[in-house]
Amino acid sequence: MITSDRLKKYLYWFLVAEVCLISVSIAAASILLGLIILSVVTLFFLEKKWVLPRTAIDIAFLAYILIEFITAFNSDLPFDALRNTKRLLLIILVYAVIISFESQEKIKKAVLLLVGSVAFLSVAEMIFYFYEGIARLFVFQHYMTTGGLKMIVSLMLIPFIMSNETVKKERIYFLIAFIPTFMALILTNTRSAWMGFVAGVIVMSVLHYRRLFGILIVTVILFFSFAPESQVMRAKSIVDFTNSTNIGRLNMWTTGLRMWNDKPLLGFGDIDLYKTYLTYRTPTGDEPAGHLHNIYVHLLVTLGAVGLAVVLFMFIRILMEEYSIFSAFKKDPLIRSIALGSIAVFSGFMVNGIFEWNFGDHEIMVFVWFSVGLCLAAKNIGRRGTV
Repeated sequence: MITSDRLKKYLYWFLVAEVCLISVSIAAASILLGLIILSVVTLFFLEKKWVLPRTAIDIAFLAYILIEFITAFNSDLPFDALRNTKRLLLIILVYAVIISFESQEKIKKAVLLLVGSVAFLSVAEMIFYFYEGIARLFVFQHYMTTGGLKMIVSLMLIPFIMSNETVKKERIYFLIAFIPTFMALILTNTRSAWMGFVAGVIVMSVLHYRRLFGILIVTVILFFSFAPESQVMRAKSIVDFTNSTNIGRLNMWTTGLRMWNDKPLLGFGDIDLYKTYLTYRTPTGDEPAGHLHNIYVHLLVTLGAVGLAVVLFMFIRILMEEYSIFSAFKKDPLIRSIALGSIAVFSGFMVNGIFEWNFGDHEIMVFVWFSVGLCLAAKNIGRRGTV
C-alpha cells in the first residue's frame, strides 16, 4: 500500500516533470497536472486531514476563486465562463510544491533540472531559428509564450549567478544555462517579454544587487550597438505610437473600455471575447480578439471592477509575501536567491501582462505558480532548518 511519504516523492517528480515538459508538450503537461491533482486528493484520504499548508496568500486565492464563479453565474454565457474556471486548477501547483519540496536539496535539484531543460530546448530552438530563417524564435508554442517562458527562467537564474555564495560549479552551470535562454528570449522579438525582463532586473538591483543596474545599462548599449537592425527597430518600436502594432493595441484597449462601460462591476464573465468584441469594435484597424492583450483591461472586461480589484489584491499579496521571505532569509543564500528570483519573476510577469494576456496562458502560469510555490516552500524549509 502506498504511503504518504512515497506519494510525496511521486508528487515531487510529477511537478519537476511538469515544469520541464510544459515547454515541449501541453498534452504531457496536462496528464502530469492530472496526476498532481490526483496525488494531492489522495493525500487527503491517506492522512485523513486537511493537507494543504496554510499560507499568507490563502485569502487572496479564495477571493479570486470566488469572484471567478460569481462573475460566471452573472455572465450571459455562464457555461462558457464556468468552462474557463479550469484555469483555477493551476493554483494547486503552489500548494503541491510546498507539500513535496521538503528540503533545500530538493529545491536545488528541481531548479537545476528546470533551467537545464529550458537551456537545452533554447539551443534546439535557436538551431531551428537560424536554419529556417524565421523572423521570431518559436518551435513548440507561440513566440509570445516562448518569450514569456524564457523571461521567467532568465530572471530565476540571475540571483544564483550574482551570488558569491553559490557553489562555483553550480554558478558556472547556471551561467551556461542563462546564455542560450537569454539569447532565445531576445530572438523571440517579444517586446513585452523584453520589458518584463528589464523590470525584473531593475527590481533585483533595487532590492539587493546594485551592480545589476549597471550590467543592464551596458547590455542595453551593446544591444543597440551590435544587434541586427531588425531587432533594434523592434526595440525602438516600443515607444513608437505610429507603429501599426501599437496602434492596434491602443484601439483594442479602447474598445475594451467601451465594453467594460456596459458591465462595470462584474463584467462579461471569464469568456472568450471574440464574438462580443466584434459587436463593439470600430472600423479603425484594431484586430478582432478573443483576449485584449492586456491583463488589466481584459480582467476589467471579463471580471469587472470588482474582479480586477480582487486579482490585484492577490498579486500584491503574493509580492508582499515573497518580499517578506526575502527579507527574513537574506543570510541563507539558497532561500534568498529563490525569493529574489520569485519577486523578479512575478514583477516581470505583471509588466509583461501590460501588453499580453499572459494570465490566461497555461504554460506561463505553470511557471509563475511554480515560482510562487518554490518561494513558499523555501520559507517553510528555512523555518524548519531542513537542508
